[in-house]
This record gives sequence, structure tokens and C-alpha cells, in this order.
Amino acid sequence: MKIVRVICSLCLLLAIILTIYAPTAVLAQEGTPPEEAIELTATYPTLEAIAGAEFEFEVDLRYMGELGGDARTFELVVTTPEGWSVYITPQYPKEKRISAINLLPGFTAATKIMVMATSPFFPLPEPGEYKITLEAISGKIKGTIELTAVITAKYIMVLAPAGERLNTTAKAGKDNYFSIDVANLGTAPIDNIKFSSVKPSGWTIEFSPDKIESLPAFDFQTVDVNIKPPTETIAGDYEITIRASGEQISREEIKIRVTVETPTIWGWVGVGIIVLVIAGLAYIFMRFSRR
Repeated sequence: MKIVRVICSLCLLLAIILTIYAPTAVLAQEGTPPEEAIELTATYPTLEAIAGAEFEFEVDLRYMGELGGDARTFELVVTTPEGWSVYITPQYPKEKRISAINLLPGFTAATKIMVMATSPFFPLPEPGEYKITLEAISGKIKGTIELTAVITAKYIMVLAPAGERLNTTAKAGKDNYFSIDVANLGTAPIDNIKFSSVKPSGWTIEFSPDKIESLPAFDFQTVDVNIKPPTETIAGDYEITIRASGEQISREEIKIRVTVETPTIWGWVGVGIIVLVIAGLAYIFMRFSRR
């Protein structure tokens, strides 16, 4: 029982001390204004997009200072990679562009702004990470955040006839030239482009150049195609398929209709035969007409 009474007495004494001194401690703490600072945070500090697309970063600003104090104007300064276009807007309305913002201290809710960044259109940047730095500055108070724009590659290769026609004529046993344009409509270079063909049996298809080492984005190169049907090829329409493949893209193809014409020598032979037949008929007519 004595032990219980002692414990109760100690607890009562502790409660009295807290009642007397706790308010004083709280008043002393409240009397000291907090240190002023600006904090910048982003829920998604790293975003991915293809070159030329717009990156939209959401950044929260929180000005920490004495509750009820005066508002401060913070200058917003952005540092970007060379050639990039960046501007800042409030969350609403996004049509406005801002370079400074007024913030009241002591609020737990952050003020949201949007950092809109676009990579240069030409020349397109290589795939990789690009750093964007945002600073909020007011006198000696300064806050910084680093945002990362990740450029991803998009590969598009197109084959098209240089003369805008998907058909050509050819003479059997002769060299016949047809040109195609190989275009890169993607956002990164396509390397080691090679050519192949699907053709009738016995035909020869040659390419000049036979390989493209690297084709930059939004560029094209003309390739000459030598189509050579065998000498004994019968006159008529045939189809060949030209294919191109690179390290970053599996395969693109184009189909071409080839009209094989009768060789000139056979044309002259035909003309000679017709002349001989006419001459023969004329001879017979004249001979019998005399009788």
C-alpha cells in the first residue's frame, strides 16, 4: 500500500509541474518565428516523350515562414539544355505564362505551377536524359528543383518510288534502272540499312548504293535499282518486291510492276518477216495477173 501511495504522489506532483510550466514553454516556442525557406517538389520529376513532344512537369511551391506574415514575390528562373523551349504557367489557367509568383508564408497547402518544356524540332536531339533546373528566388531565399526530360526514339522508315510511279518497263537481257527514295520519318537515325528483293526466277536485281551506313531523322537518300530480266523472258507484266531493313527497324518493302518488252532485234525480225510476206504476195499477184 505504501508503494502505491508513493507512486500516486509522484504522479500528482508531475501533473502539477506540467500544468505550471507547459504553457510557458509553448509561449516561448510560439514567440520564435520559423526560419523562412522555399521548398520545390514534383510528383513526377522525370518524364518520357519522343523528340519534339512537349513535357509537362507539375511543381509544388511551399513558402515556409511566419503564419500571417506578408507575401513574398519569388522570381522563377529556368535553366534548360541548348535549343529547348520552356515556359511556366499556373495550374489554372494554363494559357497564362508567368515568370514570378506571390506566395504567403505558413500555409501547409502548396501552390502548383506547370513547367512546359519542348525539345528543338531541328536538329532533333539524340535519345537520352536532358536536365531542366527551376529556381524560385526572393532576396536571400532560394529553392531549386531538377527535372529530367527523357527523349525516347521513334523509328519510321518509308520506301517510295523516286518518280512517284510504282511501275516501269524493262527489256529482256538489258540493264534497266529504277530509283527509289529511302526516307527516315522517325526521331532518331536508322543505321546499317541493307536491301534485298523478291523477284522472278533468273532475274538480277542490283542496288546502288547497296547499303546506307546511317540515315538521319527527317532525311532521305535515293537508291538506284538495276532490274535485269533474263534474255529469254517472255514479254508481259511481272512483279518484284524491294525490301530494306536496318538495325533499329525490321523491314519495309515496296512492290513494283515491271513490264518486259520484246527485244528490239525481235521487233526487226518481225518487220522483216512482214516485208517478206508482202513481197511474196506481190510477186505471186503480178505473176498470175500476166496470165
